[in-house]
Amino acid sequence: MTFKHLSSVKVNGVIPVHKYRSDKTGLTVILAEVEGPVVNGYFALATEANDDDGLPHTLEHLVFLGSELYPYKGILDLVANRCLASGTNAWTDIDHTCYTMQTAGSSGFISLLPVYLEHILYPLLTDAGFITEVYHINGEGEDGGIVYCEVQGTENTGESRMHHELMHNLYPNCGYSAKTGGVMHNLRTSTSNKKVRDYHAAFYRPENLHVIITGQIKAEDVFASLEPLEEKIIEKGKRPEYTRPWQTPVEPLTESKNIKIVYASDEEDCGLVYVGWRGPKCTTEHSTLTACAVLLRYLSDTSVSPIQRDFIEIPDPYASSVSYNIAENSISSLYLSFENVPLNKVDGIYEKLEKLLKNIANGGEKIDMRRMYNIIERHILEALSSLEVNPNDDIAFHTIGDVLYGHTDADFESRLNVNQTLTELQTKKEDFWIDLLKKYLVELYYVVIRAVPSIAEKDEYAKKELERLEKQRKDLGVDGLAKKAKELAEAMAKNEIPPPEEMLKKFPIPSIDEIHFHPLEIFKSTESKTPPGINLQSLPVYAEAYNVHTNFVYMSVTLNTETLSSQFRSYLLLLMDLLTESPIKRGDQIIPYEEVVTALESDTIAYEASLGLQTKNRFSLGPYGNTAAIVFQVQPKKYEIGVNWFVELLHNTIFTAERIKVCAAKIINDVAQAKREGYSVVKDLLRGIFYEDDSNVLLSSMLKQFKFLTNVLEQMETANGEEKILKDLNYVRDILTEPKNIAIHVAANWEELEKLGFDLTAPWTKLVNDGELSNETVNTLTVIPDYKLINFEKNSRNSGIVVGMGCIESAFLYQASKAINDFNDPDLPALLLFLQYLTQVEGPMWRQIRGQGLSYSYSMMPRPNEGILYFSLYRSTNIIAAYKEAKLITEAQLTPNAKWDENLLESAKSSLIFEIIAREKTVGDLVIQGLLASFKNVPADYNRKLVKQVSLVTETDLKRVGDKYVRSLFAAAEAKTAIVCHPDKANDVATAFKKLGHNLNVQISLEDNSISC
Repeated sequence: MTFKHLSSVKVNGVIPVHKYRSDKTGLTVILAEVEGPVVNGYFALATEANDDDGLPHTLEHLVFLGSELYPYKGILDLVANRCLASGTNAWTDIDHTCYTMQTAGSSGFISLLPVYLEHILYPLLTDAGFITEVYHINGEGEDGGIVYCEVQGTENTGESRMHHELMHNLYPNCGYSAKTGGVMHNLRTSTSNKKVRDYHAAFYRPENLHVIITGQIKAEDVFASLEPLEEKIIEKGKRPEYTRPWQTPVEPLTESKNIKIVYASDEEDCGLVYVGWRGPKCTTEHSTLTACAVLLRYLSDTSVSPIQRDFIEIPDPYASSVSYNIAENSISSLYLSFENVPLNKVDGIYEKLEKLLKNIANGGEKIDMRRMYNIIERHILEALSSLEVNPNDDIAFHTIGDVLYGHTDADFESRLNVNQTLTELQTKKEDFWIDLLKKYLVELYYVVIRAVPSIAEKDEYAKKELERLEKQRKDLGVDGLAKKAKELAEAMAKNEIPPPEEMLKKFPIPSIDEIHFHPLEIFKSTESKTPPGINLQSLPVYAEAYNVHTNFVYMSVTLNTETLSSQFRSYLLLLMDLLTESPIKRGDQIIPYEEVVTALESDTIAYEASLGLQTKNRFSLGPYGNTAAIVFQVQPKKYEIGVNWFVELLHNTIFTAERIKVCAAKIINDVAQAKREGYSVVKDLLRGIFYEDDSNVLLSSMLKQFKFLTNVLEQMETANGEEKILKDLNYVRDILTEPKNIAIHVAANWEELEKLGFDLTAPWTKLVNDGELSNETVNTLTVIPDYKLINFEKNSRNSGIVVGMGCIESAFLYQASKAINDFNDPDLPALLLFLQYLTQVEGPMWRQIRGQGLSYSYSMMPRPNEGILYFSLYRSTNIIAAYKEAKLITEAQLTPNAKWDENLLESAKSSLIFEIIAREKTVGDLVIQGLLASFKNVPADYNRKLVKQVSLVTETDLKRVGDKYVRSLFAAAEAKTAIVCHPDKANDVATAFKKLGHNLNVQISLEDNSISC
């Protein structure tokens, strides 16, 4: 065997990881024994750039366009789809490039692995591929290309400008300041395919390639699959001497800087401030870097931390949020990000921060060592929790750090066992933390970047861009434009040559019977069966228990908001914040909110209060928006403590004027950032068209909340107004905590929990106050599906809206029509497959929309909880052309004689099956699926049954569901559409859509629109 075992470690004492290296080629393989149905691959290379040409990023894209053995664009993803995967992916970071794949089971992984690595080491890198994938000018004189489209969508945002400016000044004359994604100017004028080929030759070598695999797979199978590739590497002959990237010393900083920049925006409301310092060396001081992370967390995490206390948790806040970040470069950087900073406070952030840090360093404010200990303890538990919730990425990211900057087996073990370092840090005294603070945050040179929004900058940029395009067209002339059109057409034709059918057929679709799922069992208080140790039937409200293989307890209380009238629903977002950030009454004592937050931090591993399930953006609710949820993750030994917290937060919270003002101001300031995110805005706009005006979804949207909470703050300035707000909030809380509105959900390893010997039932009885129970209490889960809150006839005169946003350059579209509203509908498997056929990687839409560089991404997705079928375009450079292509492709597949390509249909089934299985890839995912099962009214094994149903779908089924559901999605009379684009293009977009039958209302700015306000 050419692969020699180098070392083995256990990640934080839990998951075994083994490192091997080929003595023939230098190729490194790292295997982590993660349990679950999915096998993950991360293929990492250290990559270094010294300019803004974006060579790491452009090369990452071009790798997928064919290889020496498989010389066809897209064949890698077509093979992946046949291997129970859903395409492939990659990312480019400042110091490395990583290619990823996921398969259900190991058989497909073994088949796909050598094909993927062949693409990485021996890609075609054709000029035709460069033209379509990276950059081109089309026949209209417009810039295009997938990479260009991607960069265009982010380059001039406030956050992107800030980060680049910070790194440019923290690492002058160094690769860490390069924009590895590229910038538009360089992509147009400097980046070339020759440079890409040279870059590949320098960095894409077997010695620099690390194959990281997480999942249930045998090492000998991996090595056997790599034998042909190893032979090819050897046959290629001797390579030039290899120099490990990132060996050039980083120049020391010689001065502090405080810089102000402007960025294009529709409003001049709130800015951004970043404060950065150089940190410890990642190569030799990793434990010190971990200590810095703990210190930054102490300073800025949670509302009781010194920075949040002084900057955020005040009536007139300096920002809506502050977070810390660490860039693990050879010499690291530490920085704080203040977001949504009122313009009159932008210039005062650093002065106030410096005063605070020096006060702590000089002993004016003592470090709370009890809180410091609790933070480290929570950090340790989070590291263990991550091995359940996100083990694959967790292990891969730590391993990549070792790939880049590790030198010894001890480094490898240290990076994968961060809890050893954290345990040592728990023994450190206050002077250790004071010295650390002084060394890195007080005495070192710093870089402050202040970014303010500018309408003038937006207008100036738009003017210059129009002038540039006009000049580009003029310089090319009629003949030049025709030549560009011909070049693009020829490049697309070369890229569209399909692989031979027999090449794809060489890769058999693996059997789904070999896949090992995580076990899940669901118990309900309405049924006789109960898990060990708890009597669900005796609990005072509806309850569910999920039996899973976990080392933690995941507990949730869901609250039905159905009985609230619309005048009170607008308080729900504010209430969710107040529940975990207010004082509580404990007996005769009032516990200050600071102590509440500190205790929650100590007693839980994670906690959250939100509106809607799986809500990731507070203004854009997740499914089941009529349900509020409080979620805790705790250690088994703190089971009763967790339950007691539910009781106290729901019943004993004391709402105060001070906390209401602070929490409302934070939410208001968050709106400024949300309004700059095109994708969030377009979703809000579409929902505003058909959700009922009194729904939580609409009342929680960014503009509605801005208006409502601004009014709340105005009312709080008077005694009568303050009294009314307090009365309203207490009323809302009283309604939500009525027994009929409460449900309990607990996921645990109940057999192990029972062994701890304490009563698992009794603590929950306190969730309902004495005397509240009555014969009317309904012991069932009340679910209000989102489709009951939707009225498609609400805005019947217009089929949609176009809104101009000057802060974005790409366009975003969301379109919807009515569809299936039951997860058990027998048509759902066929509908999912129909959409997968059209949208799969290297499928019809991929080739014509992404392949032509018309849009960075797209999707078609049914949401049965809403009874809606969605189509979206994300970061589109040509929204009209992209939409027309999608419409054309879909309608062609709906014709009576439409053909279903056998290979594409097989790969669609295979990739869809993977996506369904991946819903349960980790224990954390399984917990979420258990909770969702009852809301969806489906059994515990729903996903497994759905996999089998998908495999049985026929072409007849596809034709039926296409006519029944998909046809209406692009029918102007039945669909609703929302688009955001640059204001200069809004009228042209509306005119083009008018020709397609869509009557879209044009609003030149977000504030002008009446739907979401």
